[in-house]
Amino acid sequence: MQKDDILDEELEKLIPDYSNLLDTEVVFESDLGRVEMSIREILSLQRGSIVDLKKPAGESAEVYVNGRIIGKGEVMVYEKNLAIRLNEVLDANSLIYYLTKEH
Repeated sequence: MQKDDILDEELEKLIPDYSNLLDTEVVFESDLGRVEMSIREILSLQRGSIVDLKKPAGESAEVYVNGRIIGKGEVMVYEKNLAIRLNEVLDANSLIYYLTKEH
């Protein structure tokens, strides 16, 4: 039996008919970093201000679907836009499990 056949059987057990889920829209997001600031610091922000996210350049960014982590990637510029190049992704079983798990 091939790996794909085993995966299909496991998905069938988890979700008897998941084909209807394939066109479901989800929220894809990535967290570049966070910083705590006082209201005084926020009010002093102006055009050109820099907010240090305390994250080294080149470090991986977590990738989430519907608020659940699905992997990690690196931030890059693609056609003049910020993008995420995925470097690590959860395996299909884990991905389906997390996407269908209720909050």
